[in-house]
Amino acid sequence: MAETDILVTRETKRSFGLVRGGLAVLMLGLPFLGRQRIRVTTERVIIEEGFWTKLRDDVEVFRIRDVVSKQAIWHRMLGIGDVVIKATEGRTDESHVLRGVPDPVAVSEAIRAAWNASGRPRTSTNLD
Repeated sequence: MAETDILVTRETKRSFGLVRGGLAVLMLGLPFLGRQRIRVTTERVIIEEGFWTKLRDDVEVFRIRDVVSKQAIWHRMLGIGDVVIKATEGRTDESHVLRGVPDPVAVSEAIRAAWNASGRPRTSTNLD
C-alpha cells in the first residue's frame, strides 16, 4: 500500500512569551527563521526545521508509544500548542516536540489515527 498524506502543516507558529518574543523580534525577526514543517502520513511523521541548517527527522508510526498535546493559556488564545511524540528506537525512548502547531488536538488525533491504523492487522479473521 502506498504512503498517503494525512496532515500537512507548512509552518508552525511559535510563541516565545512577551519578553523572549520581544527580544527575538528586535534581533531581526528571528522567531520566523526556525519554523517547523510537519507532515503526517500513513507510515511516518516527518519533521523539518531550520533556516540556515535544515534538519529532517522521520518518526515511523509503528514506533510511536504516546502522543501528548499541551496548550498554555496564551497558546489557546492564539490557537496553537505543542505536540509531544514519544517513540522508541531500539531499547531507548525518544521524544519529539512539535512546537507552535496550529490546532494541536487535531494534529495529535491525526497522529493517533495513523498509529492505530498501523497497529491493526491488515486481514481480520473472525473466530466467533
